[in-house]
Amino acid sequence: MVAVYAIATLLGVIGIIVWVILGMVAAAVPGKEALDPETRFGVTGRDVVAGLAGIGLGGMSASYGGAGTLLAVLGALAGGVATVVVGRYLGVEEDSDGDAA
Repeated sequence: MVAVYAIATLLGVIGIIVWVILGMVAAAVPGKEALDPETRFGVTGRDVVAGLAGIGLGGMSASYGGAGTLLAVLGALAGGVATVVVGRYLGVEEDSDGDAA
């Protein structure tokens, strides 16, 4: 199971890096606004990327901590839920008229 968690972590971290880079390019390069992942994938996309990283990190942490398979799976699920909650809390800020700040 550790290999599954490692792959999930790798894909999640790569997803986060790509998300940030595409957001920076969309904001900095004129005419590339369509690349913004917040516009293309929205909150659901952000939740998927954060959840994937959290599942991998939570599962590996529980596995290497000596927990059994069931506890490792529960740790993976808890990590996924926690990162989705954090992703929503630390997500895009909106100003008073509803636009991204």
